[in-house]
Amino acid sequence: MHSAARKSANFLRAKRAQAEQQIRQEVLMTKRILVADDHASVRRCLRMLIAQRQDWQVCAEADDGVDAVEKAKSLSPDVAVLDIAMGRLNGVDAAQEIRARCPATIVLTTSMYDAEPLFPRLQTIGVKGFIPKNNLATDLLPAIDAALTGQSWFPCAELSCRSGRLRS
Repeated sequence: MHSAARKSANFLRAKRAQAEQQIRQEVLMTKRILVADDHASVRRCLRMLIAQRQDWQVCAEADDGVDAVEKAKSLSPDVAVLDIAMGRLNGVDAAQEIRARCPATIVLTTSMYDAEPLFPRLQTIGVKGFIPKNNLATDLLPAIDAALTGQSWFPCAELSCRSGRLRS
């Protein structure tokens, strides 16, 4: 009887260890995303879109660039999605600060304005992409996926290139 009880206890310990390992792997695989926009409705939209992915979570929200930089420094998110036009510190300068202080954080930007003139500066800073706000519903998740695999996501200038959406 002791032998059977011992085998059962060993089996249960092994199963528990396996389950704990799986949980640790799932936690490690979850990508933590910071969203920053000066409009609460946009932050809510970003959160809802990101929540569609079980392996992603919004770890923090910021309503201006200063708050975004502070939260990035304290939380070290995997990804930061920043509005370019925010108060106190605009998204371009916030992106530069985040890239300098949190080099492992991937930064993507968004705006309701045409930001194409900023693309060279954004790329120099190390920003991995730009998603126009009117394309968030269709392009946010693929842009984050692309950035997480080392690709850039900047809209092409030419209409003929729009279908590809990627430009390095």
